[in-house]
Amino acid sequence: MLKFLSYLSKMFIGTWLTTVFGFLVLIGLLDSLANGSDILGGGGGFADTFKYMALRAPVIFDRIFIFTIVVAILLTFVKLIRQHELVALLGFGISVPKQLLLMTPVVLAAAFSSITIIDYSIAPAVRSLQAWGIGEYKVKNITADNPLWLEDNGRIIKASRRINYNTLGNLELYARSDSGAVEEIIWAERATYEGSNWTLEGVEVLPVKGADGEPRSASTELNPRLWETRQDPKSIARLAAEPRDLSISEMRNFSKRGNSGSKPRFAYTFWHAHRITRPLAAFVLLLVAVPLMQRTARQDTGDKALIIGLAGGFLFLILDGAMATFAASGGMPVPIAIAMPIVFFGILGTWLCLKAESL
Repeated sequence: MLKFLSYLSKMFIGTWLTTVFGFLVLIGLLDSLANGSDILGGGGGFADTFKYMALRAPVIFDRIFIFTIVVAILLTFVKLIRQHELVALLGFGISVPKQLLLMTPVVLAAAFSSITIIDYSIAPAVRSLQAWGIGEYKVKNITADNPLWLEDNGRIIKASRRINYNTLGNLELYARSDSGAVEEIIWAERATYEGSNWTLEGVEVLPVKGADGEPRSASTELNPRLWETRQDPKSIARLAAEPRDLSISEMRNFSKRGNSGSKPRFAYTFWHAHRITRPLAAFVLLLVAVPLMQRTARQDTGDKALIIGLAGGFLFLILDGAMATFAASGGMPVPIAIAMPIVFFGILGTWLCLKAESL
């Protein structure tokens, strides 16, 4: 059994790494071509295309790694079918449940290693893309149509522009009393992070406390003002990022009550649960793929089963994506959205296993 385990694991790992590399290069090239005008328009050269591809690689890998595992499982069994090794495995008594047992460790290892790589690489890569302000990050960054709201030191703060990584523009700061009433409004043209502090420039101050309906005018401050805050450019980047583009610890932190970032708390809760359940999703897809690939006829190449398996993988991604849309927008409870694709394909895989064993 150990020799079979080693043989299947080596075959799967080689196939999976090749599949991942191929998908990353293909999708990365298409992505860079789609944003080529931004890359070159900003004064960048040919080398910046590869820089963009490298920074986007963790984001792309996060979106596709489950599908690459499915493809690798299917291609592994296609090789076994075409080399007539699947017949030999069955002849040695390696039935579908035993094949599942042999494949499970390496598939789970691939899933856990993928999550670890994503967890350490995606957040820094997205922060670099935000600082670059290229492609979709021009829209997903802090803009007038997509402002950043946050609460800090008792103040409600709105930023409507991100000039660069260390500079915010068009800020509004609302100072509040202990009861929550607004006492002072500050407008600033920009906030620049230098050293360990933010400096506000182009400041106008409107005192509201005790006005009681009395009209007041904002006063302009000629000198820059120090903005005392716990935030820094790195934390601002976390707050502005899409929930699924954060690390597991960051998503867990923002999912706690009172700590939400640019999206509601349930969005971070969903993507946190989604990422940590991907090994389970990989196992469920393995449960579907293995009995599906039991093709032992003399002239069978496994092509039809491969196509059906790929269609099943796409179906899982579509169902999973639909649940993600509903849950991240608050239209469905997080546990149901996470469980529905896994339970559905788990039942399907169990039925296929029982059917394969009964033949």
